[in-house]
Amino acid sequence: MSANTKTGTQKPQKPKRPPFHEEFASKIIERLQEGTAPWQVPWTLGKASLVPHNPVSGTVYRGMNRVHLALSGYDDPRWMTLKQANDHGYSILPGSKATPVVYFQFIAEKDKLDKEGKPVFGADGKPEKEKVELDKPIVRFAYIFNAEQVDGIPPLQLTDKAYAWEPIEKAENILAASGAAIKHDQSNRAFYRRMEDAIHLPPKENFDAPDKYYATALHELGHWTGEEKRLNREFGPFGSETYAREELRAEIASWMLGQEIGIGHDPGQHAAYVQSWIQALKEDPYEIVRACRDAERIKEYVFDLERKKELQQEAPGQTVQLEKTAQRGKSLEKDERIAAMGVPTAPAKEKTFLAVPYKEKERAKKFGAKWDKDNKLWYAPEGTDIAPLATWVPEMTLEKAPVPEPFMLPQEEFARALENAGLDLRGKAPIMDGHIHRVPLIGRSGGDLDGAYCGYLDERPAGWMQNFSTSGKTTWVATGHTLTKEQLEAQHDEIAQKSEERQRLILERQQRAAREAYTEWIAYDWATNENPYLQAKGVQPFGVREDVVGNLLVPVMTVDKELRGLQTIAPEGAKSFMYGMEKNGNFHLIAEPGKDLSQGDIILAEGYATGASLHMATEKPVAVAFDAGNLEPVAKKLREKFPNAAIIICADNDHKHTRRTSDGVEPWNKGVELAQKAAQEVGGKVVAPIFTDEERARGLTDFNDLHQSRGLDEVKRQVGIVLQKGVAQDKGQERGKARELSL
Repeated sequence: MSANTKTGTQKPQKPKRPPFHEEFASKIIERLQEGTAPWQVPWTLGKASLVPHNPVSGTVYRGMNRVHLALSGYDDPRWMTLKQANDHGYSILPGSKATPVVYFQFIAEKDKLDKEGKPVFGADGKPEKEKVELDKPIVRFAYIFNAEQVDGIPPLQLTDKAYAWEPIEKAENILAASGAAIKHDQSNRAFYRRMEDAIHLPPKENFDAPDKYYATALHELGHWTGEEKRLNREFGPFGSETYAREELRAEIASWMLGQEIGIGHDPGQHAAYVQSWIQALKEDPYEIVRACRDAERIKEYVFDLERKKELQQEAPGQTVQLEKTAQRGKSLEKDERIAAMGVPTAPAKEKTFLAVPYKEKERAKKFGAKWDKDNKLWYAPEGTDIAPLATWVPEMTLEKAPVPEPFMLPQEEFARALENAGLDLRGKAPIMDGHIHRVPLIGRSGGDLDGAYCGYLDERPAGWMQNFSTSGKTTWVATGHTLTKEQLEAQHDEIAQKSEERQRLILERQQRAAREAYTEWIAYDWATNENPYLQAKGVQPFGVREDVVGNLLVPVMTVDKELRGLQTIAPEGAKSFMYGMEKNGNFHLIAEPGKDLSQGDIILAEGYATGASLHMATEKPVAVAFDAGNLEPVAKKLREKFPNAAIIICADNDHKHTRRTSDGVEPWNKGVELAQKAAQEVGGKVVAPIFTDEERARGLTDFNDLHQSRGLDEVKRQVGIVLQKGVAQDKGQERGKARELSL
């Protein structure tokens, strides 16, 4: 939690490196000129997959990172971080230099606004979101080492059969699954004709080897994916810049496909476009980033078509996974009825399924019961003494109640209703736990969650669904049956099991994010006053770092100074958090190193720039909670840790904010209201910035806005009222109200 203060000694300024994408584009241009760009180098079927991957995390590097790692010149496709190498007892060879992998976020999610600029609210009362394309992407980095730089790692095992398929057969399956029209009507030309949506190729016998035919066909299949009803890319006339850009995407994609399936790569026929590619990258270095991204999309698109084809062949007519589960359950029930009705006292000779209510699971576990994830049932493993588990042997319950007549499971019936409404569950059963779940629509991208549903498993299962693109909310009630007590209990048990599993996954993601945050945090230097975001906000760097492209990295810490994640702030102000990180109750502290927080004032604010302005104006310690919703959790953590400290919450004055209610839209000063609620919980005080009418019209809301509009002295003056000591209680309260609540 050390911080760089305004009185600290400034480090000598280092020359600024060019943005990563410019460095990357320069390398590609150099390789293109030499004829050694990854997709310019011909190769044939080899002994091992060349796809770069991380053997520890299982990550397969995609898009731009795959191309960038291919430039490194290493033959070994394995990569890992320094920490991963150390954790496995390996060491990095002296003098080794790490290679960066970069993550670009091209799309940001923002509140959807109506024509008057006010937030649009959904049926659940929450602001609707919309995705917008950023002019410049948000960039994050990680640093990895190749296996050839790692001492102690086992050598790569090369085999004659590196793939789980025959490459030629795999390529043929991909072409067939695509459904693309392929006409063998050329002698020595290959092309995709958009007007007829067809690929034209020479016959297979015209090629020197089968893999050359398929390499050419997959290249043209890449062009085929760009048609409007597929990935919808821009095409242009032969010889145009647009045509050359499309060729670059198809060539990189066919190179990636060749690596993935084991087909050789022959770049000779596309050498004519090299100068056009070089010119395009010189004019717009970001073009290589977009080209790699689009090439990855092409590859995944054609692979997805093949996967869907395989699934249809394996399970024709299957709508939801529950049908398979139900059939498996009937088979188990039949086997159990055949078994003897008496409970065996000897060890179980085979896996024996049990009927264990959720509230009794801990007792059953003590007697040796295990959970079968596939069948979603408890069981006694082979060799377990079955006598202590007698209560839960299914045969003991068969005589207690008649078996109900077969009926459609509520989840299956609800799934069909959701499908009819256009909601895409991706082959999974709906989660009927009383919570709202967002899902994509059938035929839409998985990233656009334009459908929602909520289901309940009560005695009479019910729920609702909404397709936001076509209709309003539709209610649903299970037809023809109600659940028996036993069925209802079983359903609730399964929901509880899934809830436990979800919680476990959340904790795993949080731990993984914390590890990744530490690796990224130590890779960069402290931020300087030259950071573009800090300059735009007029504040100094306090305990924050800066990556090579100018993004500000703000640590997200626990009250016990444990790093749990990072907030990234792009130069233009776009903010993002690490996926899966633990934010609730965590914060960034701006304070003098070694500052004792057990006594005195602690200021709590939302954003970094606001917190920095407050610290510069008051010289008080400031906890940055990142948003209004986190004010109360952070305030409680601070109060628990520092019971004698005075907590002052400097709220954002969201004077233009609104919310939707049953009666329509009403004004809602979110920042002030949530700050007041947090203050009530911890016995704190609230102060919000006071703006003039002209400042309100400009949309100013927080203390950093006040700082930039009227200077630090005005911030100090407005906040000072609640920081004064020795003022009479009654006068202090009255004057405090004037400052705290005048909006």
